Amino acid sequence: MKILLTIANAGLETSDFLRSGNIVYDPSLDTAPDEQVTDALVLHGATGLITSWRPGAEMLRRWSQDVAGVKCLSYAAGCAYPPAGAGIVEFRHDGSSLEAIATALGRCERHVALARPVQQLPAPDGAGSREVVLIGAGIVNLITAVCLTEDGFRVTVLDRSPAPGTAPWRAYGCSHGGDDARMFTFTEMDDYHNQDFHGAVPDLFRRPVELGGWLARDPRSLSAEERSWIEEFERVPSWLARTYNEDIFSLSAEAAGEWEHLRRRRPELFEGVVLADGILRVYSDPDHFEAALARHRAIGAVLREQTATELARDHPALARPARDGTLAGGLLVPGFTLNVHKFTGRIIDWLERRGVRFHWDTEVTRVRRDAAGTVTGFDCPVPLPGTAHVVASPGVYGPELLRGTPCEGKIHGVLGGWTRISNRAGRLGNSLKVGRRGHVTEDANVTVGRDADGQEILIVGSGYGYTGAATEPDERALTAIRLGILDTIERLFPDRAGLGASSAAGDNYAFKYCIRPWTATSLGLYHAEVTSGARLFVINGGHNTGGFAQAPAVARAVLASLSGAPHPMHALYHPERFSAFMTDKEPPVPAVPLPLAAGN
Repeated sequence: MKILLTIANAGLETSDFLRSGNIVYDPSLDTAPDEQVTDALVLHGATGLITSWRPGAEMLRRWSQDVAGVKCLSYAAGCAYPPAGAGIVEFRHDGSSLEAIATALGRCERHVALARPVQQLPAPDGAGSREVVLIGAGIVNLITAVCLTEDGFRVTVLDRSPAPGTAPWRAYGCSHGGDDARMFTFTEMDDYHNQDFHGAVPDLFRRPVELGGWLARDPRSLSAEERSWIEEFERVPSWLARTYNEDIFSLSAEAAGEWEHLRRRRPELFEGVVLADGILRVYSDPDHFEAALARHRAIGAVLREQTATELARDHPALARPARDGTLAGGLLVPGFTLNVHKFTGRIIDWLERRGVRFHWDTEVTRVRRDAAGTVTGFDCPVPLPGTAHVVASPGVYGPELLRGTPCEGKIHGVLGGWTRISNRAGRLGNSLKVGRRGHVTEDANVTVGRDADGQEILIVGSGYGYTGAATEPDERALTAIRLGILDTIERLFPDRAGLGASSAAGDNYAFKYCIRPWTATSLGLYHAEVTSGARLFVINGGHNTGGFAQAPAVARAVLASLSGAPHPMHALYHPERFSAFMTDKEPPVPAVPLPLAAGN
């Protein structure tokens, strides 16, 4: 997409707005005759125009006729006088500040994303299409299985790993191989690009973990695909990162409502899982604390603000670090944590009692396609019915499932580490999110829980380590993350008691890690295509740290696909959203009005 930007702002020259190359900046056109502006639009093939004044009707008609594709117009002043022209959507922006320009750019990009055709299957006709096979038994597909079962679908679940709890943790993916802790907050899934208009290109994936970066591999071992993935991460400009962040947060807001509905609908799934409501975010740096406070106020996600003195008073487990200056302050935000292994165990039991079949140690090794690229079948030890829809949520361990789709090569791994300590002495009541800016493990989750014997524990998870298309990290990176987690524990819980051994072998370890599915855009992935049997093959994943948080929203998106209905995730998490915007390929003018994402 090309966008012609005519608003004069000296800050644009030092911002990263123009870095991508698909924004044409010409402030001389802001006061030029309409004919000159039209000539520039046609010359550049621009489908976006951001200007101070609304152009005249004749100019808009010529733009509509001479430039193909969906077109976006944003202006600060002027009155709309219809018709603007086929395929032109209009926005208003507030002035000429960088913030206003960023908002206008974001609205144009989002509109094009929502205009992208999403292949849908018509509403299922007959009982034969009420069957679904789920590939992957992680938390996202398990929540999807619950929703599908409630909706009357016959469900089968396949997973490449053994049944949960029957093998060492290294045999599993993220949900069952990571520790027994997951968290929902409105900002749990986030965007990790530079969002400072004048900030530098982030080099997180080029610096090793032990030097404060995220690279958990020898840089000499990176493949061409992995280098390309890193370069794509670095190409996302700040204004687009903010747009992506808004879209991610809008889907997390949807998930919040879905979690609430699920808890009311199926309270039995949440029994005995150490459910804890309210997340306490604490910060070691005053500036970081203030920035986080402003961010959470902006999305209405602050229940209570707390100074260090108030933290010491209200949370005895944190009294010492609050008083000695380790913590600058905190805020209580909406959200919850639970012990995810206990939770998934209850879900699996609930599903099996309702006839859902699970096949463990069952890997789908290949998606078969004909010469035209249409899916014709799946190589799997368990035959998949030709009448079934197939939904794959592969984590980082299913690249073969992505081959031949727009998702291919887009999911790479970023590891996180875990360790446990006792909660017997301090009796911390709320789970924590810990911010330590500049630290090797600067973001940490501390989840209240219980082990297999009922001992009160805290599960501390932290760290970012890029493993790329591989799933084995460098030992130096693992050591750096382990030591970083231990340092956070020493700072926050200097008076912790020793943790006694559990009778369950899976509880007894000093450090473990899991590999989380990540994308270069920080957006999740959602792809649906029709198979040769007129059924759907759906892929979802790449949710970085937010797979659990957004799981019920993913389930709703899947249900919508199977019903032939739209859902914002279909477009906002389209695997080609970024690449299409960065090129001149435009979606056709839609025949029907388009839904708008939250925030428009």
